[in-house]
Amino acid sequence: MRYILLTLLLLTGCSAPTPKFILSPQIFWPQSTLLQQARFAFAVSDERGRPYSLRIQKGTDIQQINASNDISADLQRTMAQALTDQAAVLDQNSNTQMTIKITLLQALVDQRSLEHAVTNQVSLTVFVQSSQGTFSKTYSGDSSYTAPFRMDVAAVERELRVLTEQVLGQILQDNSWHQAVRG
Repeated sequence: MRYILLTLLLLTGCSAPTPKFILSPQIFWPQSTLLQQARFAFAVSDERGRPYSLRIQKGTDIQQINASNDISADLQRTMAQALTDQAAVLDQNSNTQMTIKITLLQALVDQRSLEHAVTNQVSLTVFVQSSQGTFSKTYSGDSSYTAPFRMDVAAVERELRVLTEQVLGQILQDNSWHQAVRG
């Protein structure tokens, strides 16, 4: 009986808990008057075909993990602050609507016996709809690295966060959507 209890206890201790994965990008953009004449509604929508943010593959085992936080809400807060720092007026009652659509945002981990490889992918689409028409442009980036031993969740979170911040920076640096939000 003791042997069975000891075996069950050891097996229970060997199972790996599902890691928490938090992605909360921040972007600090200098104040400017680039969007001074712009008044628009702003939203972020999650339109990923795959809802997970982290996929861990160990041989034939695949574990898909959703983010522990609301990525859409965090991106919306971050970008809303950056837009208002550029003098935009965010007005939910405006006829002009700017939406950032999350189409891809994931870290793919291939865990091997002595190392792991991580590939990060981010794709965000800016969609503006106004009385003068529509505007749509996709901004994306990817990164990858290989490191020894087991995956460190904090390192994967950090790398995906940094990549997401870089893509948000691409959006803010690109003036092509400015005329569309000015209506």
